[in-house]
Amino acid sequence: MRFTRRLAAATATVALLATTTACGGGDDEPEATPSSSTPTTQSPSPTEPSPTETAWQDKYTEAQLDAYEAALSRYREYETRSEPIWAEGKATGRAEALFKQYFPSPLWQGQDRLLSSYEQGGVTRTGLADVYWSRAKSISDSGLSVVVNQCVDYGPIITEQNGKEAERPAWALKPNLRTISLEKPEGSDWLIYGVVDASSGKARPCKP
Repeated sequence: MRFTRRLAAATATVALLATTTACGGGDDEPEATPSSSTPTTQSPSPTEPSPTETAWQDKYTEAQLDAYEAALSRYREYETRSEPIWAEGKATGRAEALFKQYFPSPLWQGQDRLLSSYEQGGVTRTGLADVYWSRAKSISDSGLSVVVNQCVDYGPIITEQNGKEAERPAWALKPNLRTISLEKPEGSDWLIYGVVDASSGKARPCKP
């Protein structure tokens, strides 16, 4: 039972990509990314009202907003392409190749190790979180570094161990904030450098 509870928490973490960096669930900002393109323009705090309004876009240039859309699209692409891999729950060459496309080293190795632990524990994860809204937390002046805030519902994600549904952590039962850090290194497409969520057990509630 202790293993099952640990695994349930870990699988929820994978759903959030929190394993891409060492991150604290209660922080609003991901751990520092290894790029020099530090975000310099900040959007309103995620705790402010009316996150679905588009007023935050007024703080950015057209080029910055284009960068935001490209980064967010890249993250959505990863979620869609990786869902069958986590649903299968097996570490394969195909899975490793996918992680390499979307994460810098050594973060892709961390994803691969976690998938291996799923295979050993008989764990699978099916489905994607529902996203109520997304907006930029920050976009660098260069447009090569983007931090995205999302309000997400993890209810649609089903985690099973040896064919039995795992217990959901309490924080996953309500909408919570997810903060995603992406960068575009020279000669590369957008890569995922970190995700901060409530997987440490400290809730980050948001309003849908």
